[in-house]
Amino acid sequence: MRTIPPIRYFIGCVLMAAISVFLEKSSHISSGGVSGLSIGIADIMHFSVGLVNLAIKAAIFCAVLLFSEKTTATWTAVGAGITGVSMWLFEMLPIDANWPNWLAFCLILLFAKLPMGLLVSKGYSTGGYTAVAQVLLQRTRIPLWLSLLFLNTLSIFAMYMAHGSMSGALSMIAGLVAGIATEVWANLSRKILDAHPA
Repeated sequence: MRTIPPIRYFIGCVLMAAISVFLEKSSHISSGGVSGLSIGIADIMHFSVGLVNLAIKAAIFCAVLLFSEKTTATWTAVGAGITGVSMWLFEMLPIDANWPNWLAFCLILLFAKLPMGLLVSKGYSTGGYTAVAQVLLQRTRIPLWLSLLFLNTLSIFAMYMAHGSMSGALSMIAGLVAGIATEVWANLSRKILDAHPA
């Protein structure tokens, strides 16, 4: 089994949950990913977004287990668990995060994929679309950003169905740049956190 991941793995999982609940869910704008799909489904069906997130990621885990290394699958499952449980716990906090749409949209564009960048910079994920994209990259050399672009259409559609055309349009813009943003944040994380002094 791979050694315990660096602290950025755990910070990234919890930060992803916080951004999903306190920024994306409250503003009805998603940057894509299983988080966005979970928010849309949870809002339509009136379920907990954390529990929906865990259910979707359980299916993804099975695919990762079949097509990737067992250690990768193990830490993918742990990341999915940390993120899903954190989302569920954050939902129970009596915090009313009411963002103006323009501010939420700007924050989502700039920072929503920072947590994924922290994880991807060391080859981890929270068990969502990024896990699928990493397997596709290893097996078929399809670039991460391209796989995420395709997969994010599911999240965009879910947000459109749950909250209408404005939510769908803003989520589409954020979702279109999400894959590139993940790679940018991953590269920045590597340069800053993995830089070795000369």
